[in-house]
Amino acid sequence: MQRHLVLLLILALSLPMAAGCGALVAGGAAAAGTYIYTEGRLQRQYDTTLDEAFQASLDGARDMDLKVTEQNKEVAEASIRAEQQDGSPVWITLESVDQNKTQVSVRVGYTGDEQASRRIHEAIAKRL
Repeated sequence: MQRHLVLLLILALSLPMAAGCGALVAGGAAAAGTYIYTEGRLQRQYDTTLDEAFQASLDGARDMDLKVTEQNKEVAEASIRAEQQDGSPVWITLESVDQNKTQVSVRVGYTGDEQASRRIHEAIAKRL
């Protein structure tokens, strides 16, 4: 009887952990090929070159009336610094994953704003 009670207790305690793993795997699969929001940055991979993604990012930022204050492009990475109408900062960083894939990361404000970052990504995607 005591053995069955111990097994039942172990089973009861392990079920929530197993459910969490499944949610983590499902969440990871759902994020593949879409947006990932971590540490205040919204990241997405685009099937395009760094040059095209950089130009689309500049054009998308201007379409949203962001004031581009700084831009830098090198061989495998690029960055754009801009400001919203209220003066809050926007950072767009681009990194070449391979010849035709570019990772674009958008951060709005000092702590991050996921919805504002998503709108900027949508403006970039419209330009590609």
